[in-house]
Amino acid sequence: MKAEQVVEKIRAAKAKRIKIYPQHVTRASEIGHPCLKYLVLSISNWEDRTPHDVGLEFVFEGGNMIEKMAIKDLEEAGFNVYKPEPDQTLREFKPVITGHLDVRVDFGDGKPITGEIKGLNKYDWDKLNTIEDFFKSKKTWLRKYPAQIMCYMYMKNEDRGFFYLKSVPGFQPKIIWVDLDLEYMENILKKTELIEKHVKEGTKPEGINDIDVCQYCAFKHICLPELKRSSLDLVTDPELEDNLEKWNKLRGSYKEYNQLDKTIKKAINGKEKLVVGDFLIQGVLVERQAKQQEAKLIPSSSYWKYKIAKF
Repeated sequence: MKAEQVVEKIRAAKAKRIKIYPQHVTRASEIGHPCLKYLVLSISNWEDRTPHDVGLEFVFEGGNMIEKMAIKDLEEAGFNVYKPEPDQTLREFKPVITGHLDVRVDFGDGKPITGEIKGLNKYDWDKLNTIEDFFKSKKTWLRKYPAQIMCYMYMKNEDRGFFYLKSVPGFQPKIIWVDLDLEYMENILKKTELIEKHVKEGTKPEGINDIDVCQYCAFKHICLPELKRSSLDLVTDPELEDNLEKWNKLRGSYKEYNQLDKTIKKAINGKEKLVVGDFLIQGVLVERQAKQQEAKLIPSSSYWKYKIAKF
């Protein structure tokens, strides 16, 4: 059997594990998501969720291994580690936010506190050193983490918790202490109540309409038709669409990608929002003010900056 056939069988077996399960309440791991519509659809239209791909299934399995490694690290260091069982406090909390605590640790003062274990690529691991760094991240999944840990802390009536981060590769440890922000939690609770209201009344809020978030959304196939209807410019241009398809496939090929990128940017220049086939394009006009640099005056200028995503 060829090596690629072996790998394909492994991937096929892993794909069989991917399932979509009903969701009836808001999850702590998701409440930090910036799109209210996504959070409502996750409950009201859970069966319409697009399953994650097999690559992400491998990542999730790796995350489980990271969690076991982290608990072993803490135990070997002599700390009292408690692997929580399903928590009645979480189930009885109102508004309803469900979740699963990763770990609780007594660091020496006899008072166990709640922790979240995360495996991160080396780049993100290096950049995240305070809770504020999570909030400032451009990555949606990283911005969700503070809400998750603070929900657990609030439910457990704890003023302090922690992230235990392990780098991948390298598997180096990092602890980030998290202090409960009551104002932030108040907003989370109001957001949860609003989700419950939409679900109960069968209504849908407006989507966030942010291409950086939307392109990874499991419900983008629901929102895309709405985006097309509301788009300022729905373009039927076979040549541009063909170029966009090639551009999307050539992201790893620097020279050809750049050539197509220039061709596409020329074709869409000056457009704020348009849909071409399965591609959503958002543009913004960036204005640069004139400024004096040493003895030279740099005049004012402007250019169009674009985000392009395939749905």
